[in-house]
Amino acid sequence: MRTIYKFLFLELFKNSLITTTILTFFLVIANAFRDLSDLLVNNEVPLWISLKLLLSLIPFVLTFTLPWGLLIAVILLFGKMSQDRELIALKSAGISIGAVMAPIIWFALLYSIFSFAINAYIGPKSRHAFKEIFSDVMLHNPLSFFKSSKTIDQFDGFRLYANNRIGARLQDVYIWETDAELRPLRSIRASEADIEPDLAHQRILLTLWNARQEERNIADPQNVKLVMPGSRATQLPYEISLATLFDRLAVRKSIGLSTLDEIGRQIVAADLFGFTSNPTPVLTEFQKRLAFSLSCFTFVLVGAPLAIQVQRKETSIGVALSLFIVLSYYVIVLLADALKAKTNFFPELIIWLPNIIFQTLGFWLIWRVNRK
Repeated sequence: MRTIYKFLFLELFKNSLITTTILTFFLVIANAFRDLSDLLVNNEVPLWISLKLLLSLIPFVLTFTLPWGLLIAVILLFGKMSQDRELIALKSAGISIGAVMAPIIWFALLYSIFSFAINAYIGPKSRHAFKEIFSDVMLHNPLSFFKSSKTIDQFDGFRLYANNRIGARLQDVYIWETDAELRPLRSIRASEADIEPDLAHQRILLTLWNARQEERNIADPQNVKLVMPGSRATQLPYEISLATLFDRLAVRKSIGLSTLDEIGRQIVAADLFGFTSNPTPVLTEFQKRLAFSLSCFTFVLVGAPLAIQVQRKETSIGVALSLFIVLSYYVIVLLADALKAKTNFFPELIIWLPNIIFQTLGFWLIWRVNRK
């Protein structure tokens, strides 16, 4: 039995390491492409900061890829053993499926402890670090706001579009000044614009070349018949205030960026001195961190007996089966997360339903497979 247990433990460790690494790589690349693509393409960030941003994404991504990678590894391992009739041979030697599952369950529990550290402490801290680095990069590199062929809407009171950007120069520039309802009040078009950051005064200075303006009626800005042609200028200065944007980009410690002990302290303090707001989101986040940590154990319980019954060792089948389980699990988690502001639905308890449902299903499947 010791030889069998050692084989199962090492095979699962090797497979889970490979699958988790692959999943983490692709998810980090996907997150980086979504958040950092423009910064990286335009070479506006030093290489070491880019690497720092990418590395800070890894612990956050691991909160999802650890259980998923372990699930794929378990499905592939037991699918192969079932198709190769190795489990039948073990059963003929008097070794039950339950006994075979023992080292796998212990491995899943160890994985869950590691997952707890990621979910409770390392993940939130790395996510907070990512946001701080990203915010600092954006605030100290105002040029990063200006992108070719994309509407810039981060600034209050106007929208800006440029067909192309080369360094600190924009080409074919359109500016629309808007009211609170985003209705255009004034439009400016220029052939080119030079960008000059002035961080000391929290502003960006644009020098518009060959600019012409159009004014709209403030009372009825959507009536094109009331559009008034404005002035033309060979050179027109234009100031963009960054004060509101700086305040918006400042990283604040939200519940999602807090560690588990910080959330716990919030709950204890509120319990002693009374909640000043709805406590359900905080309670739900606390329970979600614990429930996510146990997902490794849950996925192993349901994945192993399913793989035995499917009896397929192909990687594509394993990935497809794991994807179905993961999606089913996270649908309920997302439901609880969507209800976290609604106290009457008890989302802090709903968050545990995926673990309860899948663990019950897993124990039943193990019992059923063991009887065959």
